[in-house]
Amino acid sequence: MVTTETFRISSHLKDIIGRDLVTNEFVAIFELVKNSFDAGATRVDIEFDPKNDSIAIVDDGRGMTATDIRDKWLFVAYSEKALIEPEDYRDKIKPAGQFAGSKGIGRFACDTLGRKLELYSLTASDTSIVKLEIDWTLFEKNSSEEFQHVDVTLSAEQSFPAIYNAEPPSSHGTVLLIKNTRQHWDEENIKKLRRDLAKLIDPFGTTKHIAVSTWLVDESRDLIEGVDGAVGNEIGDLLREKTSRIEVIIDGGVIETTLFDRGRKIYATREPSPYEELAECRVDGHIYFLNRSAKQTFTVRMGVRSIQFGSVFLFLNGFRIFPIGEEFDDTLGLNRRKQQGQARYLGTRDLIGRIDVTARPRLFREVSSRDAGLIEDARSRALFDAIKKQMIFRLERYVVGVNWQDGRDQDRDTSEGLDTDKARERVLAVVGSLARSKDIEILYYDENLVRVSDDPDQVTDSALKAMSELAENQGNSGLLQQVEDARRRIEELKSSRQEAQATAQRAMEERQRADAIIARLEQQAAFLGSSRDVDVERVQLLMHQATIHLGHIRSAIANAAHEVRGLLSTATTSGVVEVDDVEDLLASIRQSARRTSVSIASANLSGERLRTVLSFAPNIRVDLETDKVHGDLLRFLKEYFEVRLVNVPGMPTASFEASGLVLDKEFSPVDIAVLVDNLLDNARKAKASKIEFVASRKGPHSVVIKVTDDGLGIDERKVDAAKIFERGYTGSTAGTGLGLYSVRQILEGMEGSIELIGDRSRADFAITISGVVS
Repeated sequence: MVTTETFRISSHLKDIIGRDLVTNEFVAIFELVKNSFDAGATRVDIEFDPKNDSIAIVDDGRGMTATDIRDKWLFVAYSEKALIEPEDYRDKIKPAGQFAGSKGIGRFACDTLGRKLELYSLTASDTSIVKLEIDWTLFEKNSSEEFQHVDVTLSAEQSFPAIYNAEPPSSHGTVLLIKNTRQHWDEENIKKLRRDLAKLIDPFGTTKHIAVSTWLVDESRDLIEGVDGAVGNEIGDLLREKTSRIEVIIDGGVIETTLFDRGRKIYATREPSPYEELAECRVDGHIYFLNRSAKQTFTVRMGVRSIQFGSVFLFLNGFRIFPIGEEFDDTLGLNRRKQQGQARYLGTRDLIGRIDVTARPRLFREVSSRDAGLIEDARSRALFDAIKKQMIFRLERYVVGVNWQDGRDQDRDTSEGLDTDKARERVLAVVGSLARSKDIEILYYDENLVRVSDDPDQVTDSALKAMSELAENQGNSGLLQQVEDARRRIEELKSSRQEAQATAQRAMEERQRADAIIARLEQQAAFLGSSRDVDVERVQLLMHQATIHLGHIRSAIANAAHEVRGLLSTATTSGVVEVDDVEDLLASIRQSARRTSVSIASANLSGERLRTVLSFAPNIRVDLETDKVHGDLLRFLKEYFEVRLVNVPGMPTASFEASGLVLDKEFSPVDIAVLVDNLLDNARKAKASKIEFVASRKGPHSVVIKVTDDGLGIDERKVDAAKIFERGYTGSTAGTGLGLYSVRQILEGMEGSIELIGDRSRADFAITISGVVS
């Protein structure tokens, strides 16, 4: 036999979904206040009367009829809210470690608070008040009794019960009178409750349409600070005072923007709105940037990390649009953008905020699932564009341009870091960029920040330019005068500084010249410090070296004399000169004078070079060569090039590259000087502009030095390349035939060699010298 049966429900269910589930009295009140919000209440009063062991919760919501109470309130687990709304953001904010309850059973929080309940409710369409009475202890007598068989009473009343501090509902609302309270409510417990309630009312403290107040009935009837009155929002204070934030209103075709930095108002602007699609609605935005300090404080006060709490929430006519602002939501594309530049852009983890849109029905439409945001159309695209460009990006410009430029700002919870000249300049750059736009009107700016520094060194051209643009935007003559005064001080400072720099530069040049002379003497002392008698052939070689330099002197003097004769000839043959020819004559004289000066300088330099050669002989005897020294030959060559051969007019530019090698051996410094000077002089005769000596390793015990220049090379029609190293052979009628011969002799004496390499279009040589190479 088959029968149909049904579940039976024990009266013990009351405890399971009541006190066993909502175990904390704060959570219980939290749930009941949420129900008032869901009933559309604009005010909720919670009155504690310890003397009578009662709690009264009064709201001005829609109220309930007897039918509503019978068919909905007494219908266990029934909730209209559960049928039409997704999880509300408020459920994320709860006392740490507590469970806020499930949808449709929040009414059983009354059992957690007291043993008896009297519910009074009035709707706008009713004339009498509905009263529901419940004795929760009746459900606890016998668990075998079925839940639905425990009676509750429903009746009508003409007035609400007496409330000491709160006003009873006038035309609609509900009063929950909880009697025989299970907890003792004193000042300290009520203060803790107020801190939790502050999280429920408005996470950001930006809306004022719901007022929640608590009251403690005592004999004094005096208001107790922190216990009686409206509940404030501590996190709202945090966000206002500890963050950089922007407040934007888009309404009536106008955008008004105000930016604050940790409670300090930085600027306010007004501009026409470019968003025609938003003309029929109002958009209010509050966006906050949380630095490291603000994030830590947020976590402590809210019991949840800011990134877990969410980012920028969107509300349409007071209702949250999901999932915008959720932890992993990136509807605005901020995280994708931040990946392109971590140090340039803000992401969702940096921001918290609320956007409230007020619009007529169906102007913006939600996706039917109610958890996928707004349907994309022209208005929603314009809205998101306005949120990004007018709110987030403008806040970002300030945060990145001002806050992030100061590494220590991440740990500050005040605006003290703005009171430096560098920070003021950064703020000025941001405000100045706004002033450059002809459409933006600057309504306010912090004059203590946006001003010219008293220190001219701290004032830049860009700062003055931004200041001028701001002054012009404002029509502020006083600010313009500040700019002009600053420019005058800067010019005076610049003039004084240039004069001081010129004096310092002259002193530095004198010091450098003295240091160079000392360095040269030290170089000479290192390699040219001893002498002895030399043989006749060495004397002949040294005399050849002197002849080279004497030839330079003779040539320079002859050139100078020629120019002087030309000047004299011009002066004696010109006769009467027309006025129009005076300039040409003077120009000719000046040109000849310059050439004469160059020739004289050349002669002087050649004389210096001759003295340099002769300086190898410290006395009048035939002691014209120093003793051989033992050391790094490549280092000596480098020093010789740097000391003797730098910036020699009329001679090729000479350079030596040791390539990081060391050639340790015994050598004669004067022989090396003669070798180099002969090769340099030959390059000059070949019209070379530069000559290079580059060393490289050739096996384990020798170095090859390649000598190259950009001269004319060897004319094989006039010169026999096979004979150029022979004594007395020369390709020039004015030559002695000793230059390259001397080079070969010196190298052979050092167990080295020289050879002509490459084609004859260039006169390139390879010098090989043995020694200890490293």
